[in-house]
Amino acid sequence: AAAAAAPRTPSRGGRDCGGGGGNRTSLLSKSGSLPNLTKGGRPASRAALDATLRPNSRGGLPPSPKGLDASLPPIDTGKKRYLQECDFRGRSPMPLTFVTGHSTELEAEGKDLVDSELQAMAGMIQEMDCVEHVNLFDNALLTDKGLVHLIRQLTREQVRSTLQRLNLGRCLKAGSYTIDAVVKMLKAGGALRQLNLSQVPIPARFQLPLCEAIGRHGSLEIVNLAETGFQHHDMTKQCLRALLSGTKLHTLDIGWNCFNGEVFKALGGFVVSNTALRSLRVANCAATVDVCSAMDFVPPLSRFLECLSHDKSLTQLDLSMNRCDFRTALILEDSLDTHRKLKELILSNNPLGILGMRSILRLLSRDHTGLMNFETEGCYVGEGNEAGGLNAQMFSYTNPGGLYKLQLWRPYHRALLRMLYKTMEKFELQPAEAFEKITFRDKFIDLKYEHPSKNSKGLWEVPEQGDLSLVFCVERAIFKRFLSGRDRLNGSDNAEFLRRYYREVRFQPGFKKVIPLMSEYKELAGDRIGLQVFVSALSKDFNLTLAHLDHMGESIPEMVNEVICKLQPCAPEDMASKFLASKFFAKLEALLGTYRRLQQFLDFNGSNPTGHYKLELSNNAHYAVAERLLLLDRWEAAVDHMCERKDVSQRGNGSHLRNPLYQGHGLGEQYSSVAEWKLPEDGIFEVDFVSNQRPPKGSEVLSDELWEMILVVVNNSSCTNEDRIAALRAISHQFWITSSHMRAMIGYFKSEEDRANVFIIFYLRIVDLHNSKMFRVRFESAEEIKRLQERLGYASWFPFFQPENARFELDLSVNDQRLCAAMFIQLAIKEKFPHNLHDYGYRRADGTEDPMPLGVPKSWGNEAVIPKEGKFRARYMCAPEYRNFAHRKDIAATYGFLSGLEELQEEDVQWWTGLQEVPEDVLNLLEFFISRYDDVEQPFRDIDGVDGNGVITLKELVEGLEELGCKKFDTPKGGTETRTKAQRIDAIFRYLDPGAEGSVSRDEWNILGQLWKEFDQTIKEFVYFLMLTFGDDLLDAWQALDADDSGEMDEQEFLEAVEKIGYFGPAILVFALLDSSDDGNI
Repeated sequence: AAAAAAPRTPSRGGRDCGGGGGNRTSLLSKSGSLPNLTKGGRPASRAALDATLRPNSRGGLPPSPKGLDASLPPIDTGKKRYLQECDFRGRSPMPLTFVTGHSTELEAEGKDLVDSELQAMAGMIQEMDCVEHVNLFDNALLTDKGLVHLIRQLTREQVRSTLQRLNLGRCLKAGSYTIDAVVKMLKAGGALRQLNLSQVPIPARFQLPLCEAIGRHGSLEIVNLAETGFQHHDMTKQCLRALLSGTKLHTLDIGWNCFNGEVFKALGGFVVSNTALRSLRVANCAATVDVCSAMDFVPPLSRFLECLSHDKSLTQLDLSMNRCDFRTALILEDSLDTHRKLKELILSNNPLGILGMRSILRLLSRDHTGLMNFETEGCYVGEGNEAGGLNAQMFSYTNPGGLYKLQLWRPYHRALLRMLYKTMEKFELQPAEAFEKITFRDKFIDLKYEHPSKNSKGLWEVPEQGDLSLVFCVERAIFKRFLSGRDRLNGSDNAEFLRRYYREVRFQPGFKKVIPLMSEYKELAGDRIGLQVFVSALSKDFNLTLAHLDHMGESIPEMVNEVICKLQPCAPEDMASKFLASKFFAKLEALLGTYRRLQQFLDFNGSNPTGHYKLELSNNAHYAVAERLLLLDRWEAAVDHMCERKDVSQRGNGSHLRNPLYQGHGLGEQYSSVAEWKLPEDGIFEVDFVSNQRPPKGSEVLSDELWEMILVVVNNSSCTNEDRIAALRAISHQFWITSSHMRAMIGYFKSEEDRANVFIIFYLRIVDLHNSKMFRVRFESAEEIKRLQERLGYASWFPFFQPENARFELDLSVNDQRLCAAMFIQLAIKEKFPHNLHDYGYRRADGTEDPMPLGVPKSWGNEAVIPKEGKFRARYMCAPEYRNFAHRKDIAATYGFLSGLEELQEEDVQWWTGLQEVPEDVLNLLEFFISRYDDVEQPFRDIDGVDGNGVITLKELVEGLEELGCKKFDTPKGGTETRTKAQRIDAIFRYLDPGAEGSVSRDEWNILGQLWKEFDQTIKEFVYFLMLTFGDDLLDAWQALDADDSGEMDEQEFLEAVEKIGYFGPAILVFALLDSSDDGNI
C-alpha cells in the first residue's frame, strides 16, 4: 500500500510508465538483499548486472559483495511484485535489466525461460504502464501457460500503447491459446510496430484471424511469420490478402512455409497492390511442385515472379532456397527488367548454375535498374552446359534468333516470349518483321496468332494458354539496324559488323554497376567452383575492358588464366588489346597454356571466315567462334537479300553454313536452317562456312615475286602444317591472289586435308576465276574434287568460264546441286544442245534408271521445273566456235556473284586443259609433237598441207601421222592394248572434234596447245619443287631420288621417290615426259 501511494517518475518519452523512485521497503527474508545497482545515479552496465545477479548454488540471489552498502535499493511496485512472484513460485530472479527497473525492454532472448519465470515477469508487468520491447526469442520451453499470461498483461491499454516490438520467435511450445491471445491483443490496437512469430506453429483456424488482425492493425510495420505452418490451400490466399492489406506494413517475412503455384500467384498480386511494402522474404517456400502433365515441372515460385513486373515499391527481396534454376532466373530477369527501386536481391542456395547466374548478372548490369547488391552463396551448381541440346528452349541475349516452341502455360516460356518482344523493340522491328513461321494451337485447334500489345505500364501481355511455334529472325534485325539508314555498314566489312553488333547488343557494365559486380567477384575468393561459374556467366553477354580483366586478375591472382581464357572474347579484339592481355601472366608457361586454349579464337579471321570448323562448345574460345559464325551467316544472308542475289545455299535457306553437324548428327534432320538452331553450351559443332565476299572490281593482287617469297617462308618454317595454315589465314584478308598463285600454293601441301583447308581459305580471294581451270586440273582425284565441292559449295565451285571436260553427278534433292544441273543445261541450250552433253543419265530416287529416250529435257534448264529428286550425271564438251561467252559471264555474275565482268573478253581467258581430262592417246600424240615441234601450230600446218583448207579430216590425220613417222599407236606384240592403230587414231579425232562436224578446226586443234601449256607448267613446277627441296643443283635431287644408285629409275621407283619427298602433282605424267625414249626408264 505504501509503494502504491509513492510518487512515480515519467518515462523517457514523457509517458507515466510506473518506473522511477518510491518508498524503500524490505525484501522478503528468503531472498536475502539486493545490492545497489546504480553508479552515481545511473544504471550499471549489463555485464555488471549479470555478474552481480547471477544465482547462487542454493537458488537464491548471491549475498552482497564485501564492502558494498547493505542498504537496499529503491523498490517499486513492479519489482516487488516480480520478487513476490519468484518467491511464490520458487524461482530465482532473472538477472535482467528489465526486472531491476533499469529498462522498459524485456530482453530475454535465448534465456531458456520456463512458464513460472515468465509468469513472474508478467506479474511485474501488471504493475507497469510502459513496456517498449518484449523479446522472448528462442525460449523453447515456454508454453501457453506462461505466454498467455504475459500477452494478457501486454494487452492492457496502458502497456499496448507503449509496446513497440514483440518477439515470440522460436517459442516452439506456444499453442493455440497463445495465438488467440496475440490476435486479441492486435485487435485491441496499440502502438506495436514489430511482431515476430517465426517458428511458432499457428493452428489453421487461427491463421486467417491472425492475418486479418495484422492487416487491420494501424501501426504494424515489420512482421515475421516464417515457418508458422501456412500451407498450399485457398485459406492461405485469404490469409495473404488480409496480411498485405495493411497500409503501414513495409517488411514481411513469410519464409519456410509451404506454397504452391496458385498461392504464389496470389501472393504476387497482393504484393503489387501493397505499395507500402519494401522488404519481402519468402525463403524456402516452394516446398511443393506443380505437376501439369506427364512429368512437366513448373517451379511454383515462377508464378510469383511473373507478377513482380507490375511492382514498383520493393527494395529488398529474399528468394533463398526455393529451387530457382536458370528458367526461374530468366523469369526474374524479365520481371525486374524495369524495376528501379529494388536494391538487394537474395538468392542463396538455389541451383542457378551458369545460365541462371548469367541472367542475374545481366539484371545487375542494366543501368536503368536499381539493383546494387545480390547474394548468390550456394548458387553455383545447377543446370548449365547440359541444359543445351537440339530441342533446348534457351535464350541467348547476344544471338536470340532461332526456332522457339513455347507452351504458354509455362511461366518460363512466357518469359522467353516477352524477352523476344523486348529484343524486337531494341532492333526497332515490327512483329511481322521479327517473327516468321508462326503456328498457334490451343486445345488441339489451330488458331490465328495475334501479336500481343503493351499495356499502360509498358509490359507485353502475352497469352497464357496454347502452344506457339515461331522463328525469331535475326537477319531482318541485322538488316534494319546495320544495312539501312545513314550509318549503314559496307556489306563486305564483316569485322566492322561484328564489332558494332557486339557493342550494341552486349551489356557494358556502367560505372555504378561495375562496383557491385566486381565486389561480388572478390567475395568468391577461395571458392573455386563459384569463381569458375561467375566467370563463365560473364563470358557470353558482356563487353569488358582490359581494365576489368586486369582488376579481376589482380584481385584473385590464381584466376588469371581462367579470366583471360574465358573473357578474352569479351574484350576488344584489336591487336593492341590482345598484346596487352598477354602481359597479365606472371609466367611464360601460363601464357602458353592459356593461349593454347584460346587458339581457335585467336586464329579466327572474321574478315575471311571461309573454312572448316570443328568446335568444342564447352570451351569459351570455341563457343565465341561458333557464335560469330552464326552471326556472320545471318549478316551475309541480309547482305544477299539487299543485293538481290540468287540463293545458292546448300538447302535453299539462304545460309552460308554448309554440312552443319552437332554431336555427329546433321542439323538438317530437325531444322530447315541453321538460323533456327540455338547454340548450346556444350557439345561438338562442326560446319563449313562459305562467305559471299568476292573481289571488288579493280582489286590489286600481290606480285608474283612477293607471293613466291611468302610461300618460300611458309615452306621453310619449322611449324606444323596446321600452324602454317593458321598463319596464312590470319593474313588472308589483306590481299588478293591470282589463279597461278593458287596453283603454286597447293603444290606445297602434301596432305589432302591441309591442301583442302588452304585452298578453301583463298579460293574466294582469287581475282581471275575465269582462269580457275589452271589450278583445278591439279586435283586429279574425283573423290577429292567431290569433297571440295561439298565444303565449298557446288555453285561456288561451278566452272562458269571453262566447263569443258567437266564431269558431274548431281543430287537434285539438294538446292545448290540442282542449280548446277540447271546451269549446265542452260549453258548447253545456249551453245550447242544436245551435242555438248555427253554420257548423260538420270537415276530416279527409287534407284531405277531413266533411259531418257528423247535426251535431256530442255525444260530442265529452268530451275523451277527440274526434278527435285534423283541424280543427274553428264560430261560437258563444247567446241571453241560454239562458246557463248556472254552467257557464261551472265551465269558467273548471277550465281557466282562475280563483279567487273563487263570488260572481260574471251581473249583475256587462259584456256586450259588438264592432262588427266583427255584420253591417254591424246597425251601420246602430244608427246610425239613436243619431241619434234616448238608448238602445235606447226604440226597442224604439216597435216593440213601447204594449200590446206584450215580444217583436218580423219583421213588427213591418219595420213599426216603416217608421213610424220609417228609409231605411238602401233600395237606392240604381246601388249595389253586390244585396239587397232586406226581405232586409236579415230578416238583421238573424235575427242578433237567435240562438235561432231567431221573435221577439226584450228580452234579445236588448239586444245592440244592448252595441253602443251599444262605440260610445260607441270615440268616447271616439278623442277621448282626439286630446287626448293634440294637446292639449285638438280644432280643433288637425282641422287636423292635414285635411292639404289643404279643410275636409272623405272616408273614405280620414281613415283615412290617423289611421294616420299612430298610432291603433289601428276607424277605419272612427269615420268612419261622425262621418258622421252618410251623404254619405261629415265
